[in-house]
Amino acid sequence: MRLLFLVSPPDRLDPAHDSSIALMRAATARGHQALIAEMRELSLRDGHVLARAHAADLRSGSLGRGRAEVLDLDDVGLVLVRTDPPVNDDYLRATYLLDFAQRRGTPVCNSPDALRNTNEKLFALHFPDLIPETVVSASAAELADAVARWGRAVLKPTDAMGGRGVLLLEHGHPNLAGLIEVGTARGRRQVVLQRFVDDGTHSDRRVLVVDGEPVAALRRTAKAPDFRCNMAVGASAAPVPLSKTDRAICATLRPELIGRGIGFAGIDLIGDRLIEVNITSPTGLREIDGGPMETAGRVADAVLRRLLAHAR
Repeated sequence: MRLLFLVSPPDRLDPAHDSSIALMRAATARGHQALIAEMRELSLRDGHVLARAHAADLRSGSLGRGRAEVLDLDDVGLVLVRTDPPVNDDYLRATYLLDFAQRRGTPVCNSPDALRNTNEKLFALHFPDLIPETVVSASAAELADAVARWGRAVLKPTDAMGGRGVLLLEHGHPNLAGLIEVGTARGRRQVVLQRFVDDGTHSDRRVLVVDGEPVAALRRTAKAPDFRCNMAVGASAAPVPLSKTDRAICATLRPELIGRGIGFAGIDLIGDRLIEVNITSPTGLREIDGGPMETAGRVADAVLRRLLAHAR
């Protein structure tokens, strides 16, 4: 089977940590062909979605581009959308084209509709019983009032990833107003403000979920003095067993994930609180599987196997 991975520019992907490359290795180990393209390389002609695709060259220490071809997505068994945020106009245009491919029978994971309409920072708000107290606003007064009530809070942009733009706010801090001003672009941009959750471990858990079922978990520990648990900013990571809390939260999310066409997600938890649901390009497979980066990992193979079960 031919599998198309829609990825960020390949030279930005780190083979030691990138989950897309881990899935490609799992695909080739199973005898499938992994092809790569960027979203900008999609086009529509006579109702067919085409991609200027390259064979994924996994022989070296980085992801290389093999022979180029114009690929009709009708001839692809599964499209895996693995492009990092932001979900901007360029990204949205690509999902519109992927709609045509999906309607012609090519499975797309995650679904174009989900990628358009499921904001990774806001989706968790559909589950108010699971999340920390949260405010979404561009108002400095409203945000400062929430910080005063909670003592400490985390401010996040709605359209970033990897800990970018995430700020820790504390009541009484002399630069609180300035931080809110920066975060909201002087009141022009809504942000997510969550009550700070401290379970005493300075860490969070990333749970990888396929078809609504948890398959593996990873503990990410912040690199002091930073409070952010993102691996992109230096947090360390190690696999951990799935807990009863992990399974219970995933069971609650499962109907909504399946209903939206979200086949693969990364759910972030602190203690028993749901923080985020990542669907654009969930990471953590390499850290969970470990081993030489040239090999296909057990969990990456399990994720791919379950995704392929729904492909034609």
